Amino acid sequence: MHADPRLHEHRVVRAYRAQHPAAAGLRAMIWTRLLALIVKELLAAFRDRKARMALVLPPLVQFFLFAYAATLEVSNVPVGVYNQDWGAYSEQLIGRFERASAFSEVRRYASEADARDAIDRQDVMVVVQIGQDFSRKLAGGEKPSVQLLLDGRKSNSAQLLNNYLGTIVAQFSVDFRNGLAYRPMSEIVDRSWYNPNRGYRESMVPILIATLPMTMVMMIVGMSVARERELGTFEQLLVSPLQPLEIVVGKSVPGLIVGLAQCAIIAVIVTQLFGIHITGSVVVLFTGLTIFLVATIGIGLFISSFVSNQQQAMMGIMVTMMPLMMLSGFSSPVQNMPTWLQPLAQINPLTHIVVIIRGVFLRDMPFWLVAERLWPMIAIAAVTITAAAWMFRRKIQ
Repeated sequence: MHADPRLHEHRVVRAYRAQHPAAAGLRAMIWTRLLALIVKELLAAFRDRKARMALVLPPLVQFFLFAYAATLEVSNVPVGVYNQDWGAYSEQLIGRFERASAFSEVRRYASEADARDAIDRQDVMVVVQIGQDFSRKLAGGEKPSVQLLLDGRKSNSAQLLNNYLGTIVAQFSVDFRNGLAYRPMSEIVDRSWYNPNRGYRESMVPILIATLPMTMVMMIVGMSVARERELGTFEQLLVSPLQPLEIVVGKSVPGLIVGLAQCAIIAVIVTQLFGIHITGSVVVLFTGLTIFLVATIGIGLFISSFVSNQQQAMMGIMVTMMPLMMLSGFSSPVQNMPTWLQPLAQINPLTHIVVIIRGVFLRDMPFWLVAERLWPMIAIAAVTITAAAWMFRRKIQ
C-alpha cells in the first residue's frame, strides 16, 4: 500500500520547523504584526457610525447622480422651428421632428428674431429655419436648404443635435425622391456591435464600478497616513519592529477590502437594478478591479508620503483625481486627445480598467486581451508602492 502523501508533507513541515525554529517564528511574527496593523486600520475606518455611513452613502448617492443626471445623451429636449414656407412639404418635415423620440416638443417661432431670443434665453438648443422656397424647390426637383441655428455654449449637445436633425432631414429627402419613383443604387444600413441600441447607460454606467471606489480608496489610504502624522503615532509606527514594506501592506489591505466591497455592491446595482448584464467573466472583471485598486492604493500611498496633515492629503488627492478622470477615456476617447497627451493616459490605471469593464460587460472580452491591460496597472502599482515604501524608509533614517 502507498503512504498518504499528506502525512509526508506534515513530516517535512515538522522537520523544517525543528531544524529552522527561528525562521518559522519570524514568519509567524511578521504575520502577527501585519494582522494587528490591518485590524487597527479597519477599526479606525469603522470606528463610529458616521465613519461607516461615509463609506456607504456617498458612493451610492454619486452613483445615482452619475447614472441619471450626468448623461451625454440628447433626449427630452425642445427644438425650435422657424418656418417661412407655406407648402405642405415643410409641414411633413416638421411632423418628423414632432415624432422623434429625442425631442419633448416642437416650438414654433414667427420670426428669426424670436428664434434667436429663444436661443439666447436657452429655451431651446437648436432652431430649424426652413426657407420660403422649400416646397417649391422640392416639387421642382431642386435641392432646398434647411438652416440649423445651434447654441454653441453647449457644444457637445449641439453637435449631437446637429447630427440627429441632419439625419432626419436627409432621410426625408430620400423618402421624397423615392416617392417620385427615384430609386437609389445603394443604401447604407448601420449596425452597432456590442451595444446595438447605442445606449448611453450601457456604455457609461458600468464604468462607475471603478471610478467611485477609486475616490474612496485613495481617501482611506491617504488620510490614514496623514491622520497618524497629525496624532504623532506615525513616527512611533516607523520605529516599531514593522518594516516599511509591512507598513505599506498593512495600510493597503483595509483600503483594498473596502474598495472590493464597494465594487461588488455597485456591480450588483448595475446588473440587477439597471439590467446591464455582464457578457464576459465575472472572475476576469474582479481580477482587473483588484489590480486596479492596488494601483490606486499605490498612488494614494505615494501622495501620503509627501504630506504632513489631513488637509494636505485631501488637497493632493483631489488635485490628482481630476487629471486621472480626464485622461482615462471616461467621457471622451483617448484617441481624440493630442498626441503628446496620450502617453500620459497610458500611465493612468483608470484608462486600462475602463477598457476592461467595457470589454467584459459589452463584448465578452477574452483574457488574453484583458492581460494586455493588466500588466500596465501591475507596473504602476509596483512603482508607486515601491516609491512609497522608499519614502517611508527615508523617514526612518
